[in-house]
Amino acid sequence: MEDAYASESQKRERVMKPSWKRVKNPIIPGFAPDPAICRRGDEFFIVTSSFQWWPALPIYRSRDLRNWELIGYAITDPSYANLSRIGDSAGIWAPSLTYHDGLFWLVYCIASGSRQHGYECMNFLITAKEPTGPWSESVHLNSSGNDPSLFHDDDGRKYVLCTDFRISPGIPAHAGVLLQEYSHKERRLIGSAKNIWTGTELGIPEGAKMFKRRGIYYLMIAEGGTGYGHAVTMARSRSIWGPYEPHPENPILTARDDPKNPIQRAGHADMLDLGNGRVVLVYLASRPINRRSMLGRETFLASARWCEDGWLRLDSRKPIFELPDFGLPESSFEEPPFRDDFDAPNLQLEWNTLRQPMDDLFDLKSRPSWLVLTPTASFLSSIERPCLIARRVRHHIFTAKTLMEFEPNAPEQFAGLVCYYDTRRWYFLLRLLDVRLGNAIALWTKGASVKPKELAIEPVKRGPLLLRVDCDGHHLQFYYAPSNAQEWRQIGEPQDALILSDEYVEEVDKPPTFGFTGAFVGLHCYAREKSAPKAAFDWFEYQGEEMEFWR
Repeated sequence: MEDAYASESQKRERVMKPSWKRVKNPIIPGFAPDPAICRRGDEFFIVTSSFQWWPALPIYRSRDLRNWELIGYAITDPSYANLSRIGDSAGIWAPSLTYHDGLFWLVYCIASGSRQHGYECMNFLITAKEPTGPWSESVHLNSSGNDPSLFHDDDGRKYVLCTDFRISPGIPAHAGVLLQEYSHKERRLIGSAKNIWTGTELGIPEGAKMFKRRGIYYLMIAEGGTGYGHAVTMARSRSIWGPYEPHPENPILTARDDPKNPIQRAGHADMLDLGNGRVVLVYLASRPINRRSMLGRETFLASARWCEDGWLRLDSRKPIFELPDFGLPESSFEEPPFRDDFDAPNLQLEWNTLRQPMDDLFDLKSRPSWLVLTPTASFLSSIERPCLIARRVRHHIFTAKTLMEFEPNAPEQFAGLVCYYDTRRWYFLLRLLDVRLGNAIALWTKGASVKPKELAIEPVKRGPLLLRVDCDGHHLQFYYAPSNAQEWRQIGEPQDALILSDEYVEEVDKPPTFGFTGAFVGLHCYAREKSAPKAAFDWFEYQGEEMEFWR
């Protein structure tokens, strides 16, 4: 648990009492990046980035820091965040959640564009008495840079931090941490903004969070980019405006020097002082296979302590899979069912859509215990309005399956099961009316090409179809069967699952674009005509398990 970088006195300072309970990382698996944490009484809350997925900003709750339950989303109204036609992995980045003055304060960024076109970062603030809302009308803070956060000083004043983002030639795009005072009474920033710290030599400072202890201000930021050089660094000052002194052992958390660690890309942290000599950090990291993170960036937890020299030090400077718990009473909750029979009045919280709500396309009432999808003319490659409902892939090994009724009566009418990363990377197991075979089932994929690629196609009889995909961590194998069949029929060869990963998006499939989200699995329906038939799904089942070698 301890690192060689610490002095012997620091190691002695970190001695912990034995614990029979362990916290297992990640605490929120599968696409849960940029975590921010706060506390109200005996409850802890985490919010994470959601990018182009809707509803936005998922909120998780725990009482023991070990078990985390999705309780809702902060943004469910498009008036708070217009994400229509934003690019892949743009949208809502790196929120900040604090609890102060009897309110939850949520600061978030809406980023547009891409690496090719540049992007704006518009920062907003909303408040609520409960984390599930209702939330106040949003306040536009600034457009000065990404990853905003809010700091509540003990004199009652409040300050907004964000990245000092520059577009001028010859200046780093991420020029440091920008600080400006916020007037809650006036609902606006006041005074002048100042760049208070430019970070370390790792570069790309962002994701700033501020804390205060014994009259000293502490800055904790992300540096080194979002890839395998990611890290957490720290600095402190006796004045909120600086100058800031870097931590003598920066970075305080990273995997950049440990390429054999199965946890990589660790960075972008937030922390809570538990008041008992213990400090908890939440941070993002990945569990890649062959340097491909299909599950995206997930939320991990670390333990830290304040040392005699006034600096915070982690019990492990590198990310680890297990750590002793924090001595809180265990508080478990009922896990969401891996099977959705669509017999509730609303969709389960795990389901997401792209960029905007699509309640008018999802019908749970006209056919009891079935989900009926109304097709749109937006295909999986579109940023307009594809009829897609999907959930996060949270395990390296998983199976997803469904029972579908869909009877296309013309070409260009499709419905089925999809494994999706973004508009350019997906697999689609679909039913269609093929010009060559008539009623058929096909497997398509999409890369950088304009049109999908057909991997396999077979004729099928009319009637309900079972659809299924299995993932072993490396490959996806697709299957189908008539609803009354006893055996599944394989379609196509095993497919590379790891193209549905952050790294493939950014490093392999040029031109480089943002790759921030992780993979989803779900249901899609498409047609050009408004009169086209709808697709109906009796149930959807997802079941996953972790790979043995991660422990």
